Amino acid sequence: KTAYEIRNCDWSSDVCSSDLLLEKLRHQRLLEKHGRGKKAEFRITDDGRQRMRVRDPAGDWDRQWDGKWRVLVYDVPEQRHGDRVNLWRALRAHKLGLIQRSVWIWPHDLTGILDEILDTKGIPDHFCGFEATRVFLCETKEIVAYAWNFLQIEEQHQAYLKHQVARPSEVKQASDLADLARVARVERRAYQEAFVFDPLLPRELWPKHYLGERVARRHRDFHTQLLRRLRALAS
Repeated sequence: KTAYEIRNCDWSSDVCSSDLLLEKLRHQRLLEKHGRGKKAEFRITDDGRQRMRVRDPAGDWDRQWDGKWRVLVYDVPEQRHGDRVNLWRALRAHKLGLIQRSVWIWPHDLTGILDEILDTKGIPDHFCGFEATRVFLCETKEIVAYAWNFLQIEEQHQAYLKHQVARPSEVKQASDLADLARVARVERRAYQEAFVFDPLLPRELWPKHYLGERVARRHRDFHTQLLRRLRALAS
């Protein structure tokens, strides 16, 4: 096999053989080969395991909430509409909750997020932040329900749980490495999309019937089956 064939092996192509896929994984240091000929075995490297992982939300869910809401308020003049839109998009990208048009909340310290935003977007006029230790006339669960669209988030979670490919049974049915790579790629994309709008709030702030943990558990099961099937196909 030439270096060109190995480098340009298309994971989704029927022409690309399992041997070429194995060689490509070796060249990318995702697999390591032990032995020669028919007795050769392929083992997943640490880099290979890392490449197969996506962010685990458990760290965010298990993070302790100190009972304080961090609140950001700003008033950008109409003539600076572009700055206002850029700031809105940056805060939304970091999944802060929106209470009103220019009032945002977050359950944790915002220093890191603000530093990142201000480095790229700059700070608008009339911008301030404060911590709220007590909220009147509404409960915490009402704040959460209003600040984030959990109906949309639940739809994303349900889409993953009902996905026809992103499930452990599909891994077991993969006939070769190319098919396994396709299934893994589809599942990875579906899993990432499941949390695209999810702020990954601490457990005590979860709304009723939150499905995030079910999604993460399904993904872990999928990942376990993926490793087993990869070992079987590579042996």
